[in-house]
This record gives sequence, C-alpha cells and structure tokens, in this order.
Amino acid sequence: MTETSRRRARRVLAAAAICAAALPAAPALAAPDQQSLIEDETLMLDSGPVAQAQALDEAKALGADVIRANVIWSRFAPSPTSKKKPKGFDGKNPAAYPAGSFTMLDSFVAGAQARGLEVLLTATGPIPAWASKCKGSVATLKTCKPDPKLFGAFVRALGTRYPTVKKWSIWNEPNLRSWLSPQYETSGSQAVQKSAYMYRQLATSAIAGLRGTGHRADQIWLGETAPLGDDPSGCSAQRSLRVPKKCASKILKTSPETFLRGVFCLNTKGKKLTGAEATDQHCGGYKKLNVTGYAHHPYTRGGSRPPTSGVNAGEITINVASRLTKLLDNAAKAKRIPAKLPIEYTEHGWQTKPDLIFGVTDAQQAEYINQSDWIAYKNPRVHTVAQYKIVDDANIAAGFQMGLRLLNGAPKPAYAAYKLPIWVSGKGANVTVYGQLRPADNGTAQSVDIQVAASAGAAFKTVQTVPVTSANGIFTVSVPNSGTLWRLSWNGLTSRQAEVSPK
Repeated sequence: MTETSRRRARRVLAAAAICAAALPAAPALAAPDQQSLIEDETLMLDSGPVAQAQALDEAKALGADVIRANVIWSRFAPSPTSKKKPKGFDGKNPAAYPAGSFTMLDSFVAGAQARGLEVLLTATGPIPAWASKCKGSVATLKTCKPDPKLFGAFVRALGTRYPTVKKWSIWNEPNLRSWLSPQYETSGSQAVQKSAYMYRQLATSAIAGLRGTGHRADQIWLGETAPLGDDPSGCSAQRSLRVPKKCASKILKTSPETFLRGVFCLNTKGKKLTGAEATDQHCGGYKKLNVTGYAHHPYTRGGSRPPTSGVNAGEITINVASRLTKLLDNAAKAKRIPAKLPIEYTEHGWQTKPDLIFGVTDAQQAEYINQSDWIAYKNPRVHTVAQYKIVDDANIAAGFQMGLRLLNGAPKPAYAAYKLPIWVSGKGANVTVYGQLRPADNGTAQSVDIQVAASAGAAFKTVQTVPVTSANGIFTVSVPNSGTLWRLSWNGLTSRQAEVSPK
C-alpha cells in the first residue's frame, strides 16, 4: 500500500470510529495517522546481517510502523580521510562508490520493507574530509562547512539507489557542533550564527537531489533538530543570532528556536529578518523550502528528566511543542515553508542507570515513555513518535542506555510499556484511560481489557472491555475511578501498572 493510500485508509477508519457514538472508547482524534518509529543503527547497520534481521523482526513485533537510519556520508564515500576529492569521482552515481559500501543499507531497506515497515533515511554527516570548505585536521573537517553541491550529489545517489524509500530527512541534529560546525563564527567584534544558513543550503541541495531522482511525491522532512542549547555566561545565546565575540567557541549547541529563526530568517517576533541580521543569514531572495514535515528530537535534558520538566528559553522538549508549532506557523506565514507542517518526533527516549552521567530508574523510563506518548497524542500536529534504541549500548561512558532491553538481552519494564502504553489521568469520580495496542495490525478491530487493583499485590479485575477501532490502535475512554493501580490486558500481554496522574 502506498503512503497516500495508507493515510487515506487510516483517516477513513478514524472517521468511522468517530461516527460510532455508541462505542465507549473514543477514537484517535489527535492524529489518526500517528506512527511509531524505532531507531537502532547499532543493531540494524553495524552488527552484521544476523543481528540486523533479528532487530527488524523485533521492531515489527514491538509494533513499529517506521524504521529510521542515519546514512552517514563519510561511511559511504571513497577516501573519506583525504582532503582531496578522488579524481573523476561522480558522487551522484551510486555505482561510483566503493564496492560493498551499500551492502548493509541495502539489506536494511529491503528487510524492513519485506516486513511491512516503512523506512526513513536521514542523509547526514560526518562528511568526507574532501567535502569540507574548511582548513585544518581531518577531525575538524568531518563536520565543518560541508559543500552543499557535493552533499546534493550524495543525496542524489541515495535517491537513485533507493526508489522504494518514501520517507527522507535532512541532516542529523544540525544545531549541534558535533554534527555541523561552526555553530557561531566571529565577524568583527561579534560572533554570528552560521550553522543555520549552512543547513538551509544543505537542505535546498538535498531537496533538489530527491526531487530530481523520482522522489518528488515523497515525504521530505526538514530539521532533525536537537532540543536544547548552550547559554554560556554573558552570551545570551538561547535567543540571539549575534553574540559577543568571546562566545563563538563556547557554544556547542544552538537552541532549536534560535537555529530555526536563522534557517527561516525570522526575528524574535516571528517576522522576517531585516538589517544586519538578515545580511548575516543571507536572507535576500529566500527560496521556499518545499518539505512535507518537520522532524525533531524532543528529549528532556540528558534524557533523564520527566517529560513535563521545565526548559530554558529557546529550547523545545516534548512538553513545550507549542514553541515549535508557533515557529513553523510563523515561517509558513513568511512563505519560508508550506503551511501546517506536521511534526515528526524521530528520536526520543530516556537514559537509564548505570549511565555514568544521566539516568533514571527502569520504572521511571517505562512511565516516561507512556507519559510522552500521551502528551504527543494530545497534539494534533504530531504525526510520529519515536523510540531510540532497542538494546542499550555497550559503552556505558559514551553510549546510550535508552534501550527497551539491557545489553544482556533482558527486557526492562519499558519493553512491556512500549508495546502497550497506558496513561490514566483525572481528579474526579471518573478518570481517562489512554492506551495503545501498538503491535496490533493497523486498521484491524481489536478489544482490550481495562483492569484495576485496589492496592499493590492485590488481584486485578477487569472493569471494562473496550473496542478499539482506530487505525493505529490508540484509544481513550472515561471510566469510574475504582482502583489504585491500572493496567491493560490484550492478546496475552499486560501493560505496566499505572497510578492515576492529575493530568
């Protein structure tokens, strides 16, 4: 089924659910085509074909709709550590790349699609040294001022090689210096935001590359932005496209709001930039970015704070998605992007202990995953939610412990929580139960038991069996507040045990 027909079918199913007023369960009203995305390149690209196949099987069993992979340019390019481009190399021709470069990505795409999973490919750096416009060491060049034309050629090669891929995004976390540099650069007595204009050039070239290789009707997403920013003392970097000169080397992360104001050439009031800042950001003759969605990574700080925790100015976590919506709408009014772009959460999760820097308990991870699903469900602009990692990384110091399973394979509480999300909220005689049957086949009629227990250790009893007819298995239902602990039971599976939250 094509993306268009799939979305149409989901909307029809959702509409049918709305009309079925006699049913006690409310359908998925927020985003009837909201999808679940999983990403784990360690298993799916870096650990061999057996691990890849097992990970794709597991992602399907967990209920994923989409699988994401960062397609890192330097891993495919010839002579990636050379500062000189190989003579005669035609970057837009996939056959010109070294033999075997695409082997694991080929099987990733084919394997995912054979399992009914959609694929999202994010073309991104680090880059081959010869594609940088900077001077310096190879380590410096791998993120520094990528040549947009050469990047566009790489994207053309991907578009040519993967005609069946229908979801694309452009550059991973371009507001971080570790992915795109410099973020700020000295200019006279000040430091000027630079990565935003670089990103706009890269995006323009990538969009042209995809549209020129048969992907004109595909989903092409801007962004993939990280949620937080740096604000060194005396810099006011969370909101400013210009900062004191001393700050240029101190800002490793540009807040997404400031970064996007640079990308879209907007001032802090959402209007078009003028004057020196417009000159800094090369705003003259702005060409509209014809994309179909905006991808974002709505982590809380360190992936270790609750979903509803506070943030600084300019930052965009899952609890303040309204900041992103407002920014995108202002950009659309300024004719920078199409109107009402959907928001796609394409990387997200919570670090668990024994992470050496950050980490929540395993139980908190499970709870926060479900709470973030509930928050995303209530936002009609959010069309994708994400889980980063199936299995924890081996490197505790530098890796990510965001998996649903430990490195030894043992499932964390998050494993069951991801399969059957539950969130119970309310203060009065009735509570609202939100849930999802994530592994259920999309569009199939299901039923789920809502169960309650009087206290920890007490037996659970079914208080209501709820028909679920929404396309993505999401439901909400109001039931009497009759217990202390709540859970879902479906198809031999049970969710985590949830307490009632005020909201």
